[in-house]
Amino acid sequence: MHRINRLLISLAFLGATVVAAQPASIAAPTAAQFAKLCANTADPADCGKKIEAEQIKRAGAVVKRDGDLLAVTMPGEPPFLFEDKVGEAGPNVSFFAYYALSDAVVLYRARADKLDFVLVHRATTSTTDLPNEPLFNSDGRFFVTADFCKDDCENRLSVWRFERRGPTRERVFTPRMPWTDAGVSWGSPRRLVIDYTEDGKNASMNLDMNDPRWTVLLP
Repeated sequence: MHRINRLLISLAFLGATVVAAQPASIAAPTAAQFAKLCANTADPADCGKKIEAEQIKRAGAVVKRDGDLLAVTMPGEPPFLFEDKVGEAGPNVSFFAYYALSDAVVLYRARADKLDFVLVHRATTSTTDLPNEPLFNSDGRFFVTADFCKDDCENRLSVWRFERRGPTRERVFTPRMPWTDAGVSWGSPRRLVIDYTEDGKNASMNLDMNDPRWTVLLP
């Protein structure tokens, strides 16, 4: 986890330095919506901007876009400012989702053909780099990331929890045999439902937070 430098933006861009009451959640696009928005895009950066164009319509005071600048507002603090870099290498950052229970903004980040995510936790004014899209449980205390592929992936499932300084990776699960793909959802606040591909075969499993197969990183 690391902090991105906060830069002052003009009042004309922000509208005001005082943030209004916490807005409603803005859900991430579904798989079908993602496929539709990104069907005819040139690269991951272009895909991110198509998604942002839809999502930012409901962003209110949480995020604001001005050309190459994306500002994420902080309650009572200067905003976090992300600047797109010209060229394929990027980085190129786009607004993806907002989760009110956790007061967390999710940003989609493209760097050449690689994409990952950045979580901005407004409550602790912190940022966290994530390997894949975070999926939040129903009470907003935890989220999970699943990053599985043949190359350049973590190839593990991670549960993160919110601490005083921001999100922290609490536990990880690495399958005995490699998975080439995996999708995850919350079956309950502390139980995960996982659909995965192993050795060319699709299967499913439930994984409770107290399952001994987890490697627990924090008590």
